[in-house]
Amino acid sequence: MAQDLAGRVVVVTGASRGIGRRTAERLGAEKARLAVVARTADALDTLVAKLRADGVECEAFPADVTDPAARTKLVADVVRRFGGIDVLINSAGTASFAEFTDSTPEILRTVTEVNFFASVEMIRVTHPELLRSSLKGRKDGSGWRAAVVNVASTCGRVGVPSMSEHCGSKHAITGFSEAIRLEFAQFDIDVLLVHPSLVKTDDPAKHYIQHVGKVALDFAGAVSPEYVAERVVGALLSRRRETPVGRDAWWACFGKRAWPRYIRWLMRRKVRRFAERHAAAGSS
Repeated sequence: MAQDLAGRVVVVTGASRGIGRRTAERLGAEKARLAVVARTADALDTLVAKLRADGVECEAFPADVTDPAARTKLVADVVRRFGGIDVLINSAGTASFAEFTDSTPEILRTVTEVNFFASVEMIRVTHPELLRSSLKGRKDGSGWRAAVVNVASTCGRVGVPSMSEHCGSKHAITGFSEAIRLEFAQFDIDVLLVHPSLVKTDDPAKHYIQHVGKVALDFAGAVSPEYVAERVVGALLSRRRETPVGRDAWWACFGKRAWPRYIRWLMRRKVRRFAERHAAAGSS
């Protein structure tokens, strides 16, 4: 059932840049009321100014979503400002591009804390408000259902060499989402998954904790943050349970089930291509 977002209070984490920022901008076009969240206050202020200039009701909430106290305060502040929460979009994330043996326990914990635990605990602290939103939809006959949208990754469906920590955290949020989707159905709260493939960025090295991976990543064929945002909002409007974004994501989500050997061959080829390029560069 399609859901109108006009007037709905949507919390977007990771809104200072990339997918989160573009998703907030796209939600503004749907006339949603936005609570944008990130650690970087200056970037949030810039986004809020832009959205308000376009007539969007929007407020910045600088917060570190890995901090339990900050999460609790964030929800209280959003409810105080907007009167409730109708949708949570977990798009805050981080990644490390390196082989497991070149990484550290600290990096593993950081990636898992941001990509998995923070998203899970944001769902926990917003659940009472999401429940109230869906109960109101029942009572007023609007058919409105609150929703959680977890922005996962192709890495949540298939193992990618040199991204083991990212894969572990995204597999975790994927499995968690599928489990609570069945639990939350009784509350009329939808749980949606979006799986982007590789996303274009101005400087990959700047956005990864490490950037020393040994696999060939095709950033030329990556999807844009704007395209991912369009699919995130599209999934929310249509309540599509799982949305792959990009060719590689479709292969990961559906091709792996039908042709698992072929997917493994593709991943091994990416490793071989990197080794061949590295060897060629060393001999030149």
